Amino acid sequence: MARPVQLAPGSLALVLSRLETPKAAGVAEDPGGHAVFRAFRRANARCFWNSRLARAASRLAFQGWLCRGVLLVHAPPASLQVLRDAWCRRALRPPRGFRISAVGDVFPVQMNPIAQSQFIPLAEVLCCAISDMNAAEIVVTQESLLEHLMKHYPGHRVWHLIIQSFWMV
Repeated sequence: MARPVQLAPGSLALVLSRLETPKAAGVAEDPGGHAVFRAFRRANARCFWNSRLARAASRLAFQGWLCRGVLLVHAPPASLQVLRDAWCRRALRPPRGFRISAVGDVFPVQMNPIAQSQFIPLAEVLCCAISDMNAAEIVVTQESLLEHLMKHYPGHRVWHLIIQSFWMV
């Protein structure tokens, strides 16, 4: 079994709520996570009177956007501490149109990778390859199929033998 992988280590979660509904504000739909992140970073980077907060905001990286308005951000540990301190002092600025309801540390989420077998079902590979080639409007010939298989399934040196035996059927 593969070793577990830690996701989102060293991250903060910011729980955001909209100040008004998107329809009432004349906005077609909710902004995406990247737009909210950029607005959050911009709002705090503009705090020229608090150089530590401005510097910490500039070092933030977008980690993710979860349903219900949770923004995940990542930064070096010292920058995350500056954000925690700013939140405690009520100095952390929300992105425009939002209110920060809560800020908290995200404990790493653990993912256990699922191992793949070395076996690739030939029928599946051939059907997928032919389907992909048809979608790309590539004429499927023995040569073009072999070229496609070698490009998309590298490391299988027996493709030419398989295609020859398949084409003879």
